[in-house]
Amino acid sequence: MARIARRSVLSVAAGATIARSAVAQADLPASVTYQTMSNTAVLLRPFVGRNMAFLIDPDRRTDRAVTDRILNAFDRAWDWYREYFGRSPTPYKSHAGKTTVAEVPSPRVTDGSGGIELASSTVDLLLREAAYDRYNQATFFIMGRNFWAYDMPLGQIGAFKQGFAHLHRFYAIDGAGMTGAPWDDNLDFDHYRHSIVVDMLNRYLADATLTWQITLAADKAPTNPNGWGAGDLAAGFFHRIRRDHGQDGYRRFWRIMHDAPKASTPKDSAARFVQVAYAATGGDYRELFKDQSLQLVF
Repeated sequence: MARIARRSVLSVAAGATIARSAVAQADLPASVTYQTMSNTAVLLRPFVGRNMAFLIDPDRRTDRAVTDRILNAFDRAWDWYREYFGRSPTPYKSHAGKTTVAEVPSPRVTDGSGGIELASSTVDLLLREAAYDRYNQATFFIMGRNFWAYDMPLGQIGAFKQGFAHLHRFYAIDGAGMTGAPWDDNLDFDHYRHSIVVDMLNRYLADATLTWQITLAADKAPTNPNGWGAGDLAAGFFHRIRRDHGQDGYRRFWRIMHDAPKASTPKDSAARFVQVAYAATGGDYRELFKDQSLQLVF
């Protein structure tokens, strides 16, 4: 009899949970039409924060506490980027006046404009990890692409553009007070970050045969166990400025870089790096490039 009564209580509790879930799903925002960057219309459910709107497949069963947590993380990271670089990207995709992070079948990445698209597999990871208050890095990487505004001085070396986003996703996560999610089952967040911002540059510096011309300019990375690319190496170049000169010197680096002269060749872009670093910090970074022929002053 006690067993039957217990079974009845569990059944009632399960029924109540299902009922609460059904009510929660009914209270979710209505779906809207989103025009993807590939010009395809998809139906998505929007969750709106201070800076960002998170638009996901309406068929997902969604825990509102998790989506609110994600929105809060997005908003704080966007605040960090905007404050650190002193600018906001030109709006490209928005909902309710907020920059969008949208789940789409074929995501595209834009540079220098507000708007982020994620594959469903990335949204799966984002939702799963946010339930534990840990955050998948992909959105914060693409935020870095949105905040890139340095094609004039640095754009002749494509790895710099990638490196900017690779590095600043880590700084944004730290700056917003978040815990990063593991890269995969074998690489937790701290080891993942170290493997990019420290190990890659160390590999480059330790190999006397490697130069900026055959790595950064050629879009080729030093041999490494994780398969990281030239953009990951470039992240280490930028990180060295902040390591050596702290937040103030690093901020000056980017503020000066924004107005630095246009580069016409890869060598010009390499020179802009050392010239701006010298103007911002007084440090001579030609040794980092292993190239004393780079002009040190504009």
